[in-house]
Amino acid sequence: MRLPLLVIPLAFAAGPLAAAGFDLPPRAPGQWEMSIQVDTAAMPPQIIKMCLDAETDKLLNARFGGMASQMCSRQEQKKEGDSIILESDCRVGDMTTSSHTVVTGDFSSAYTMKTDVKMSGSNAPRGVQAGIPAGPNTQQTTITAKRVGDCAADAKPGDIDLGEGRTMNVRDMPVPQPMQ
Repeated sequence: MRLPLLVIPLAFAAGPLAAAGFDLPPRAPGQWEMSIQVDTAAMPPQIIKMCLDAETDKLLNARFGGMASQMCSRQEQKKEGDSIILESDCRVGDMTTSSHTVVTGDFSSAYTMKTDVKMSGSNAPRGVQAGIPAGPNTQQTTITAKRVGDCAADAKPGDIDLGEGRTMNVRDMPVPQPMQ
């Protein structure tokens, strides 16, 4: 199992770009299914299944919280009607991002997060940056999450099923380190 490839979907499982530094409601305990669609990805949505209880929901968010708090110079949250608006400015190596997320729904049965990110710079090694075609400088990610019932009989709280036989428990995950 290649850990770097798993960290990105797990960050989305925690919330929008880890939702760290934001005060989002806890998810109801049980089995959650998340569909993650990135507009610039030429592939179908990624489906993640998670068995959560109150402790593992907090732990999942905490695993990525420290990383974002070190990378982001601005994180603001406000309520507009039935929506939660999240905004942040972050730096990962030589790349800067500004994101705007709108969260609708509730965290007891279903919610949707739509994140628009503007990016500049690159995290590619300096020697290859010139040879890399300029990619999109904007990206939209939509996460649709729904509670589908109690956890599966063979699942324990904290289990995250990434599909294709890839499962790990949030308690066993290493704490992600910010990219320098």
